[in-house]
Amino acid sequence: MTTFSFATSSIGSPSTARLAVEWAAEHGFGGVEFNGPIRLADVSSDDRAFLSAMASEHGMRYTHHFPPAALPGSHDRATRERDLAELISEIKVAGELGVEIIVLHPGKLHIPGLEPEVISEADRVVSMSHYLDFVKAAAPVAENSGVVIGLENMHYIPGWVIRSHQELAESVDAIDSPAVGITFDVGHAWGSGGVDAGIKTFGDRIRHVQVHDARGPEGAGNVRDQHMEVGTGVIDWESVGELVNSKPFIVALETSARIVDNKDAVVRSRDLLQTLWD
Repeated sequence: MTTFSFATSSIGSPSTARLAVEWAAEHGFGGVEFNGPIRLADVSSDDRAFLSAMASEHGMRYTHHFPPAALPGSHDRATRERDLAELISEIKVAGELGVEIIVLHPGKLHIPGLEPEVISEADRVVSMSHYLDFVKAAAPVAENSGVVIGLENMHYIPGWVIRSHQELAESVDAIDSPAVGITFDVGHAWGSGGVDAGIKTFGDRIRHVQVHDARGPEGAGNVRDQHMEVGTGVIDWESVGELVNSKPFIVALETSARIVDNKDAVVRSRDLLQTLWD
């Protein structure tokens, strides 16, 4: 059975994990995806107890989005080490809190002093190696913590480490850990690589799904034309429904907080998908 959740940023970024979970329960959601400004290591002991009670008594499920600014493929060792230490810390806390998935962006290219878009293909190959080593270092911690690292498909345009569905799938295979899979972002796939192509290429590597609508031609890479309320864009949700109905996925609504009635947009998006997928 599909569990619908939402990114805390989509409802205006509540200041605490408890506030987000209370809103989820009030509006009939089965899960929450914590992201900025919520850092798992900073969740209070009282809130931890509340989250645990909501999980055990009401079946609430949790995921966490690691900060998108992380740079696993950075050419700067200090940057990689800083981000890896933070990721490992969050994974350990995630295990204690019962968080099932930590979403990680493979990230942008990073060489100090250069814009990501001008970094060469040869340097991108080096970045790919750093990214793989980064996730390989975190994977055993995730395994021991009972947490899955969900590598999210992003934008296959200059300036990013991963440039195709196939590269992301191959990176998961290269890491070769049961605690590493793919967070399939449907809106991003519409912009880069294609939705049906992503489902086919990623296959059983998909462990978690994020949804938001988009506009413009499929594969056009229009990054700003995403994170729309479901039903206001052009995505056909039929194949996604077949995917999410195949396993008990957590499906996280990732609609923009810039939508005027952002909380209502999250609820409407959930309700529409339930109608389409039932």
